[in-house]
Amino acid sequence: GELAGWERANWFAKPDQSRDYKYSWKRQNWFDNARDEHLAIRNNIGMYDMSSFGKIRVEGRDAETFLNNVCGNDVAVEAGRIVYTQFLNQNGGMEADVTVTRLSETSYIVVTPAATLQKVSPHDWSNDNHPFGTAKEIELGMGLARAHRVTYVGELGWELYVSSDMAGHAFETLMEAGSDLGLKLCGMHMMDCCRIEKGYRHFGHDISSEDHVLEAGLGFAVKTSKPEFLGRDAVLRKKEAGLNQRLMQFLLKDKEPLVYHNEPIVRDGKIVSYVTSGAYGHHLGGAIGMAYVPCKGETPEDLLASNFEIEIAGTRFSATASLKPLYDPASDRVKV
Repeated sequence: GELAGWERANWFAKPDQSRDYKYSWKRQNWFDNARDEHLAIRNNIGMYDMSSFGKIRVEGRDAETFLNNVCGNDVAVEAGRIVYTQFLNQNGGMEADVTVTRLSETSYIVVTPAATLQKVSPHDWSNDNHPFGTAKEIELGMGLARAHRVTYVGELGWELYVSSDMAGHAFETLMEAGSDLGLKLCGMHMMDCCRIEKGYRHFGHDISSEDHVLEAGLGFAVKTSKPEFLGRDAVLRKKEAGLNQRLMQFLLKDKEPLVYHNEPIVRDGKIVSYVTSGAYGHHLGGAIGMAYVPCKGETPEDLLASNFEIEIAGTRFSATASLKPLYDPASDRVKV
C-alpha cells in the first residue's frame, strides 16, 4: 500500500499466493491473510510498521503552554507520560487525533495517524515499571529506542521509535527473538480490522474537523477545567445544549456480508444515517460499521432500545448497536 509517499504493507501473502489485489464487493483474496494476522494480534503476537505516522517535535520553554492551547486534553504531565488528545477548532471539530508524549520539561513529541520484548532488551517491561500511557528509553539489541506503551488495536503492546540507521537492526532483532514464539508480520488491513472491533475512531472517516468531539464520544479526552484553549467554548456550549447525534458501533449478526463505507443505517425501519467506516471483525465474527445516529432530546437508553439494520446492496441486515466498544469495553487487555 501507499500513503502520502510512504510504502507500507497492507497484508502479507503466503509463499505460493499472488500478491495482486483481486477486487470484489465480497471477500477479497487477502481476506484470509488479514484474518490470520488479526487473530495473531488478538491471541499471540504480531509486528507491524507504523512509520507513515507523522512525528512532530515541539520544544522550548513554552512548549507546555503552546500545546495546552492547541490540545483539548491536559498535557501538563510528568516526563514519560503519554496523553491521548485532539486538536480542536473553534467549533469543537477535530483537526487532528494524536498522542502527545512528554519527553522532558521543555520537549514533547506529537504522533499523528497517517509483544513483549524481554528477549531483546534488559528493560523491565512489567506493568508496574512500564504501565499503559508511558514512554521510556530502552536498549534494543545493540542500539537504543524509545518504547511508547499505547495501542491502536486494543491489545497490550508498544510502539518502538528508533533512529533510521537502527531500523534494520531493530527489525532483525525482533524477528529473531520472535521466531520461536510465532511472531507474525502484519499489515494495515489487520490494523483497520482490529481498531474497528475496539471502537477506535479513524481520522478522516469517523472523525474530522466537521465532527464535534463530544458527539464522536471523545469527551473523555477533553479537559474543560483547563484555562482557555481552542474549542473550549464550543465544547461547553455543546454540553449545555445536548448532543444532536452520537457515533455508534454496529456489528452485523449475519457473518457473511461485508461493510465498507456509506451503507445506509436503518433505525426502526427508517434510514437515519450512513456508515462512516467499515471493516470485518475477525475476532467478533462479523462485519462492523461506525456511524453517527441522530439523537436530539434522546437518552443513550432510547438509542440502544431501537432496532438497527444496515442496508447492503438493497438488502437489510440486522445489527447489534453499541455506544461502548464491543471488544474489551473496559480496556482491560491494554492495561495489564
